[in-house]
Amino acid sequence: MSGCASMALVSRRSKATSCLTGPQQQPQPESAMYIDPQIKAFIDDLSALDMPHPVDLGLQATREGFSQLWQQINPPTRESVKIADVEIPGPAGDIRVRTYTPQGNGPFPVLAYFHGGGCCMMAPEDYDGSSSALAEDAGVIVVTPAYRRAPEHPFPAPLEDCFATYVWLRYNAAELGGDPTRVAVAGDSGGGYLAAAVTQEAKRENAPQPALQVLIYPMTDMGGLPTSRIEETMFLDDRTLQWVIDMHVGENRLDPRASPILEPDVSDLAPAVMIAAQIDPLRDEGKAYASKLRNAGVSVRYHLYEGVVHGFFNMGGFCDQGNAALAQVTGALQTAFRRG
Repeated sequence: MSGCASMALVSRRSKATSCLTGPQQQPQPESAMYIDPQIKAFIDDLSALDMPHPVDLGLQATREGFSQLWQQINPPTRESVKIADVEIPGPAGDIRVRTYTPQGNGPFPVLAYFHGGGCCMMAPEDYDGSSSALAEDAGVIVVTPAYRRAPEHPFPAPLEDCFATYVWLRYNAAELGGDPTRVAVAGDSGGGYLAAAVTQEAKRENAPQPALQVLIYPMTDMGGLPTSRIEETMFLDDRTLQWVIDMHVGENRLDPRASPILEPDVSDLAPAVMIAAQIDPLRDEGKAYASKLRNAGVSVRYHLYEGVVHGFFNMGGFCDQGNAALAQVTGALQTAFRRG
């Protein structure tokens, strides 16, 4: 599959009927939303290729397309960062984790980063650019597990592997040159769900809370239908969301471990930073979860980036706002680890 084709595969504006909401409404000219010019050029280029919708294309081809796309639009991989794959114990066998270690003398703080893809797609190496940037700029070791993915391994397998990775780091980060007393979690999209769920699971299991939870346009409500899911969106639509939700959680949508926003008690959780995109079907459930955390007394910093789409955080290869969000997360990590 060509690079251009892989980009079109997952990003053209869908005109398909949503499996829950019916045909998407077309925006009226007078209410047209602002679109970042770099994002608009990207979407226009992809739309012109007129590729099939991911659901129609099938899982394997979509997986390949997403991986190729992410490697193309990520910021350049930082050559000064050491990248290595190691294995750690997991609940169903060893877990491969990819580590990104900055130059200098440790022990370094550690960031457990959970990749996106709806818990069905993507891999740690698809994030080499953004993960190496976080490692170098924040001065942290980034550890990204290749967690088991649905539908081969549905809920709760992805969560179990990510929680096992977090717990292992809290006791064994020194083996990687890290400081086990300074560990944060982060993730985007499905990985944002995993970061939120791991933080909640730590409370349930009486494990130490992370220094910070960085939730980048997270999936928090697998069973709901927030308004932003039925708005006109680009790059990601509700039909794709429902497809990956069906594969990942199936009938477990109302389990709080699958939908973090349904957890009754979210008090005493780690401070949170949330990065949100304006043109994103996940926008409203992320904002609702931020409000729920704040109402429970959790420190929350919520940042909405206007005119950008789902996935923009990893589009630093061409998107200035993606690089700005990465810099914002870098600063938040540095502040959290100084407090720790």
